[in-house]
Amino acid sequence: MRIDLFVDEESEPRASFEAPGSFELDTADLDDGPHTLVVRAHEQDGVPGLERIPFTVRNGPGIAVFGIREGETIRGRVPILVNAYASRIGDEFEPTRAETPAPIPTWAWVLFLLVGAWALYYATAEYRGHAAALAASAPAAALEKPAVTAPPAAKGAADWRPLGDQLFGNYCSACHQLTGAGLAGVFPALRGDPVVLSDDTPAHIRVVLLGLHGRTIAGVGYAAVMPPFGGALSDEQIAAVVNHERTSWGNASPTVTPEDVAALRGHGE
Repeated sequence: MRIDLFVDEESEPRASFEAPGSFELDTADLDDGPHTLVVRAHEQDGVPGLERIPFTVRNGPGIAVFGIREGETIRGRVPILVNAYASRIGDEFEPTRAETPAPIPTWAWVLFLLVGAWALYYATAEYRGHAAALAASAPAAALEKPAVTAPPAAKGAADWRPLGDQLFGNYCSACHQLTGAGLAGVFPALRGDPVVLSDDTPAHIRVVLLGLHGRTIAGVGYAAVMPPFGGALSDEQIAAVVNHERTSWGNASPTVTPEDVAALRGHGE
């Protein structure tokens, strides 16, 4: 029985011999990639037998491709990373030549963003809790230990300045900051605030007297609670801190008097 050996679609056999027999396939003249070994067996006056054996030749450098997969549908500009590596007898092994700098997978980026978002949320929640506790304790502290005695209004409009500065530092700066800039997304800024700049001074006084919660300013919602200071501060003290806010950090708004505060307090605020 005669056996003929072909590679792919060759018309002439690479070898022919009587069965059984052996054959050495030389792949040096074959391109790297998939091929097929075709074996035909012939016997006299019989139907030939046929066997196809797929194989892959890899004589050249190894190739690694990232960014596109077999059968993948792509569109637009696609970044592709390609690496090639090879070794021959006598070569020294260099790990950096064999390692392909694979890009960071998408799931790793998603995990990183989720962890970062959780850390930011946790830090914000902790800060809000601390600020709310500090603000809630401020009125009680004021009732137990009145830190300031307001000067009489008859001494003149300028007398509220040192008092207002001190009161703001004691009760307001923890949230609104000494610069009046507040904390983005948590506590509103007083510098340039519409209520602080408005000629409607009663609106500003009511905020300090009654407190505030859930206000949206310039499209930003603030969930932090501002406690009422009407029960902790006198008319002179509230007027002083309101005036401090209306004339600091570039604000230049009309000031108020203790009588203005008393009028609002006396009418149910």
